[in-house]
Amino acid sequence: MTAGALSEICGPARSPVVWLRPGHVGYIGPELGVDPHSTSVAVLSVGLDGPFVLETAAHGEIRTGSSFAPARAVHRVNAPGRWILLLFVDLASAPAVAIAQEMTTTTGPYGLGHRREAELVEQCRGHDVDPEQIFATAITGPAPATDPRIEWVTAEIRRNPNRTFRAETTAAELDLSTSHFLRLFAQQCGTTFRRYQQWARIIHTLRDAATGHDLTRSATDAGFATPSHFSETFHHTFGLSATALLRSGIRFDLGT
Repeated sequence: MTAGALSEICGPARSPVVWLRPGHVGYIGPELGVDPHSTSVAVLSVGLDGPFVLETAAHGEIRTGSSFAPARAVHRVNAPGRWILLLFVDLASAPAVAIAQEMTTTTGPYGLGHRREAELVEQCRGHDVDPEQIFATAITGPAPATDPRIEWVTAEIRRNPNRTFRAETTAAELDLSTSHFLRLFAQQCGTTFRRYQQWARIIHTLRDAATGHDLTRSATDAGFATPSHFSETFHHTFGLSATALLRSGIRFDLGT
């Protein structure tokens, strides 16, 4: 990969960007050398200047231009020095299923080769990217409907990330048994009730920190019991520390 080719994508003075939107979180920037991790929600990865290696525990190393990892699937995108697109999709908004259906092949739980990979790469070029356009291109087809009961629960979690939602109490509010509620939640969201709450807290913390608030205070306000609890959860989810991300030169697009 030449410096000239890279500049076509990132531009000579362009900085990496993270956007936070209802239903999706995106990153465009250099691959940050993350450790193997297990995201709380599904993630689409696209190499912006060529293929990358998707490292998995059960299926080895897979060379691909784009991949889709469902929630809780341990993996790592290995593309040293190259720019990538990461699109994390809130499974409660259903489009994650629609994105999975756009992958042309599969290996185990991982989807490979998005049908509109070239369009996604093109949309990530230049200094100004449109997160909503990227999201729409990734989905393409219609998204399946979400059970209104689960939609209500996930909306409550996002509105109140510092509240601890108990499965027994929430199930009773929906007039469901606890076991039925937990199965329905996992079926609809593709992740556990606990991991979804963790995701909501992480996003709340990032949004607060991006507006200039102290990271530790933001994590506490979001419901993390201790700074170490937040640090461990963040690293487990993204494969690097929150401090490393914030110091990587990224800018935040909060959509406000």
